[in-house]
Amino acid sequence: MMPGTLEARGRVVDVRGDVAEVRIAVASSCHGCRARAVCGSGAERSVRITAPANAVVGDPVVLKLEQTNFTLGMAIGYLLPAVTLLLGAALFSFAGDAAAALGAAIGLTTGLFLVRLLHRRLLADRVQPAASVTCPSQSFPGESP
Repeated sequence: MMPGTLEARGRVVDVRGDVAEVRIAVASSCHGCRARAVCGSGAERSVRITAPANAVVGDPVVLKLEQTNFTLGMAIGYLLPAVTLLLGAALFSFAGDAAAALGAAIGLTTGLFLVRLLHRRLLADRVQPAASVTCPSQSFPGESP
C-alpha cells in the first residue's frame, strides 16, 4: 500500500451493468476496539462502486482511495454543515435566542444543500474508490477459506 492511500479488501456480491456491490471484509483491528459498537466498522459493509473490467460475483477486489480525497470528502460532509450552522446562529443572534435558533436551522439547511451540490459537482469522481480484481483463489483476513 502506498503512503497516502486508503485500502480495503472485499468480495464482489452483485454486478449490474457497470455497478458492482462489494462486501468489505472486517479489519482485524476492529475486533479489539472498544468503539466498534458505535462505529459500525466492526460489521461487514457493502458498497456500490464502478465495476472493474470483467468482474463477476465472487471475485476478490482491492478498493483504493487517496487519503487527500477522503479527507476532502469528510471535511465537506461533516465540517461544512457545522460551520454554516454556527455562522447562521451567529448572524441572527443579535435579534435574540429564537432568531439565533432560526438562523442555525437556516445555516444547517444551507450547509446540507451545499454538501449535496458539491458532492455532485466536485466530489462524485474523487471519492469513488478505484477497484482492482485480485487473484480469484485469494481469501482475505476474516473470511473462511
